[in-house]
Amino acid sequence: MRTRLAIWAGKASGAFSRVFGKSGSSIPGVMARKLDHHFLRHLRKNAKTIVYVTGTNGKTTTTNLLAHLLKASGKSVIANLEGSNLITGLSTVIVRNATLFGWKENDVAVLEVDEASLPKTVTECPPDYLIVTNFFRDQLDRYGEVDTLIQKMKDSLTALDVKLILNADDPFVHRFSDLMKDNVYIGIDAEACKFPSYQMSESRYCPLCQKELTYHVTHYGQLGDYECSCGFSRPQPTFSAELVKQRKNGIQLIVNGESYQTNLKGLYNSYNALLAISVCKLMGMDRKKIQKGLNSYSKTEGRMQVFRVGLNAWKLNLVKNPAGGNVTLFEFFQSPEKKQFMFCLNDNLADGEDISWIWDIDMEAANREDVQSFIASGKRAYDAALRMKYAGIPEEKISILPDMKDAVALAKSKDLPTYIMATYTCLSPMISLLSFEEENSIKGAKIIESSTLPFLPGHAKPVRGQRKRHIH
Repeated sequence: MRTRLAIWAGKASGAFSRVFGKSGSSIPGVMARKLDHHFLRHLRKNAKTIVYVTGTNGKTTTTNLLAHLLKASGKSVIANLEGSNLITGLSTVIVRNATLFGWKENDVAVLEVDEASLPKTVTECPPDYLIVTNFFRDQLDRYGEVDTLIQKMKDSLTALDVKLILNADDPFVHRFSDLMKDNVYIGIDAEACKFPSYQMSESRYCPLCQKELTYHVTHYGQLGDYECSCGFSRPQPTFSAELVKQRKNGIQLIVNGESYQTNLKGLYNSYNALLAISVCKLMGMDRKKIQKGLNSYSKTEGRMQVFRVGLNAWKLNLVKNPAGGNVTLFEFFQSPEKKQFMFCLNDNLADGEDISWIWDIDMEAANREDVQSFIASGKRAYDAALRMKYAGIPEEKISILPDMKDAVALAKSKDLPTYIMATYTCLSPMISLLSFEEENSIKGAKIIESSTLPFLPGHAKPVRGQRKRHIH
């Protein structure tokens, strides 16, 4: 009876939260856990197979992509697609999936799990599969050092019967191998593609003997083909990406001899795609079903999301640590067109109150002639601007506008393609602002397109690629 009351309380609180304009992504779980302190244990009644996805970067994209591929294959799936990955958010998924009078069983649960929350999560409800994406320095004020975080996670898994899907290219992730579980490794071959190089990098020291690792190839951060004189080395992947190619419409991968085409963009997303494809293969899906799901997948909000503002494309991506910042800058500056760059930086709890990580972003890579304007916004706009200045960017190119609405207005007035990096709590407001601008742009284009413009002289000609008319 207590569990049923917990479900009712969770559903009611979620409904009230939405009435007052909130998302209700964690409130139902909070209320349910007040009445049933180990509410997450009921996840087993909701799903036959449980998959957790954890690590620093790529959790949300991997979770969303895997859940979509499984759904597209005909399986019933529950997932926390909005990324609410603390134990209260995971409990919310159960509340929403349950009926008022019982449980609704699904084939698979695919849940993104915060790294620091993993020990409590697996204790309350152990998974069948655990995907570990990578580890980078992230929110040091909350997680502490990477070594400490990894050890706590490993300790929580020792007694569990779980299949680990590990990124073989990350020496930090490779440390989970000594748990002696049923390990499955994924990795990108040395000759599969060429990632960009950065001035800044993550720690590249052996976790066993602390000597510097030898790298035959580096993809990004500390990810690559590594070995140490003590015997610690990259394990042979179970699923290898033999080719990774960035095409106009997304990434092509050849995995264990089979070709896949995704609409994900950015070479770093090849790891997320490889993880999702590998788990699907482990669950018995064939290439055709996986490809069908890849064809219909739409990207997660705020992950290389493109908006149309006026005649220009604006691209938005979430950043939360140096590795994410570096790959974002590389993807942003692929073309030589004239453009502007915006960095929206907050220091709320969800962002991480310690923002010292911005000094490990290779911001010097943004100091280019084709980037004509730089805008620093968010609560810590002045810190973002200072980092730009120390990267050698001329002061006259830098504008500081803490209010993101003002920042968008200034950027719009410059009429240039705009590339935006945003931390967690900047992301949702920025998506709202850009969605509004895009909607207005579409409406404006329709009005211009439908106008007959009879007052223009006969020699007015339409400009190729535009809906407006210019007088010549």
